[in-house]
Amino acid sequence: MKKYFTSLNVIFALEVIIVVLAAAGLIPREAILIWTGLAVFYMIFSSVEDSLWLTVASIPLYAALPLYEGFDTLANWRILVLILFVCLFFKKGISIGLVRDEKGKICFARSLKFYLAEYWFIGFMAVALLSFSVASYKILAIKKFIFLINIFLIFLIARNIAKDKERILKVWQAALTGGIIVIAVSLLQFFIVLFVPLYDFWQRWAVKVISAFYGENLAHLLTYSNTWFAYYQANPPTLRLFSVFPDSHSFAMFSMLLLPIVLTLALYFNNKKRLRLFLIIIAVLSFFGIVMSGSRGAWLSVVPVFLVAFYFYFKKIEKELFGKALRGLFIFVFLFVLSVGYPPMLYQFQAWQVGGNSSSTFNFFERAKSISDLEEMSNKGRLEIWQASLKSLAKHPLLGVGLGNYVVVLDEKVSSVKKGASAHNLYLDFASEIGLFGALFLVGMFVDLLWSSWLVWRHSKEVYFKFFGLLFGLYLIWILGYSFFDVVLLNDKVLLLFLVSAATLYNLRNLACNAQEITTKSLPFFNLKKQ
Repeated sequence: MKKYFTSLNVIFALEVIIVVLAAAGLIPREAILIWTGLAVFYMIFSSVEDSLWLTVASIPLYAALPLYEGFDTLANWRILVLILFVCLFFKKGISIGLVRDEKGKICFARSLKFYLAEYWFIGFMAVALLSFSVASYKILAIKKFIFLINIFLIFLIARNIAKDKERILKVWQAALTGGIIVIAVSLLQFFIVLFVPLYDFWQRWAVKVISAFYGENLAHLLTYSNTWFAYYQANPPTLRLFSVFPDSHSFAMFSMLLLPIVLTLALYFNNKKRLRLFLIIIAVLSFFGIVMSGSRGAWLSVVPVFLVAFYFYFKKIEKELFGKALRGLFIFVFLFVLSVGYPPMLYQFQAWQVGGNSSSTFNFFERAKSISDLEEMSNKGRLEIWQASLKSLAKHPLLGVGLGNYVVVLDEKVSSVKKGASAHNLYLDFASEIGLFGALFLVGMFVDLLWSSWLVWRHSKEVYFKFFGLLFGLYLIWILGYSFFDVVLLNDKVLLLFLVSAATLYNLRNLACNAQEITTKSLPFFNLKKQ
């Protein structure tokens, strides 16, 4: 039993208890402040490997810190990631990708080969910084710039710590732990609304849970405006699962990011039947979450993933691995079709709550059909926003309207930022804000990720690492397709998991391409201690 009562397990279990109690309104939110202080203390005196595990496993549990009245939206991950970066800096030193040859001279060819991601990001942020000069609201530009720098630190941290196979697996197990929490909360929501009136669920979840995770301002906004329900012309509304996130779209994308890790671990633990079965169940529930999120963008953008998977499968290239990938995708299709014939009894539970007539279908099929309806309110709104974005980009092609200043494109007030004003398209959003060059750097980062997944798939010796490279590439196509319809990749919890997963992918790429044989050194001002 002693092996389970480690300081790491205790501090994480304490976080789970405190966050759950605070979200339920049973203890004051200030308790989260106390736990954050304990976590900082733990990171200072613990190994960076254990601290990274805690940071990754805690992604779904990160909550807003109630620092003082009027300012209670600062997520505690921002402090913990910064503290972990500082701890890593002083304990082991940080390498940000400059590679030197045996004579100590910087070799940019090798740097670009193995650390191109960092250079893409530096270029992207340089353009974003230049866009400050045209930004109407400088404070919005500064806030988004700091956010991007702050969250990118988790990528650098994971890149510097998870360099070998054992540490990569440990990071994935931490991500799995967080993913289990996300799935558990989504299932809780699914069953709560069978017995609690939808309006009561809506108000209580916004006032209590959302306020704990995201602060009072967003909680107040979501009490009258959210994306938690699907609405129909002839039938009552139904819940769209969203778990610990403020919207269902973020939950869908988080589930997409989780699946490559879960399915890879299921292959890794192939000889442990019970654990493998458990992981398969988690994968099925993740697919279930994507379906029940009601996100039409997620449903539609799976099509190119199928096309790519089928192409390689029938070309008989790594046919066994692509067969495993396709089986997972067919689970998604099966669950989607099943939702069309949603069990009548469960639907009746939701229907009586709002006085509607019960039906034998769940009406997600009706929602799916609306994808092609250009007159549907949501679709029409997106088309109008895209049109405004393109017009703005034509006027400001070089530096856009300024980082974080998308409200200028829509000619809205600054307060619209809190309501989530965006282009509903990740590429148009950044192109509108920082111009075409910035958007090219963004696309460059994604292309490099796809190339890295290809290299991991083709060159890794271990079959489970090959499988991760394959899955990461396929699901990245899904995510990139989804990003044509929304900007949920910028949700902090989603982006944290994405950057951690990407960091492990790049480290696997380095291992697969024998990058460990080259000499890496830190920048002079980071060179406190050799790793």
